Amino acid sequence: MDIALEGVPELVQYIRGLGLIAPIFTFVLFAVQAALPIFPYILLAAAGGIIFGFKLGLFLAWSGALAGACLAYWICRIIGYQRLSDYLERRWQYRIPALNPSASFWTIVAARVIPIIPTPLINLVAAVSGVPFWTFFTSSAIGKIPTAVLYTGLGLAFFSVKDIETILYLLGGLILLVALLRYLARRYTRYLMRSPHSS
Repeated sequence: MDIALEGVPELVQYIRGLGLIAPIFTFVLFAVQAALPIFPYILLAAAGGIIFGFKLGLFLAWSGALAGACLAYWICRIIGYQRLSDYLERRWQYRIPALNPSASFWTIVAARVIPIIPTPLINLVAAVSGVPFWTFFTSSAIGKIPTAVLYTGLGLAFFSVKDIETILYLLGGLILLVALLRYLARRYTRYLMRSPHSS
């Protein structure tokens, strides 16, 4: 965490110097990061919380990342299923299955909430495995909320508020949200397995 946040003061100073276009520039950075993560999301989200406050910083962190994910989704769709699936099979020996849209909703939510799988891979697999756009959009919108809340809030708390109570509230809220989403995902998966239409 400390290593990832080292560049926050410099980034804050640079974005503040942009004046009125700072929110637009930040939104674009979030979109680029979601499509091609060349810099840490936590760095940008923390800077957004410091510069714009929690509400606007959170909105930019969430909406920008969602816009970037949607852009990557459509780029992958345009490139085409066969070309990308052949690339994945050659590069990682991974064959993309055709996903059930109902099951894929919660799969994407879980992948976003627990950021173990790289974001570009989530976008790519969803695009070329038959997940409808609105399923991808809605599940990504829900799944991106916890990390946006956590990183924006922690950045604000560490660098501006310096209030341990605020940090603990944020961590507690995130844990509850993740637990709720995991519970809902588990129940929905069991429902799909029992459903006669799932076979």
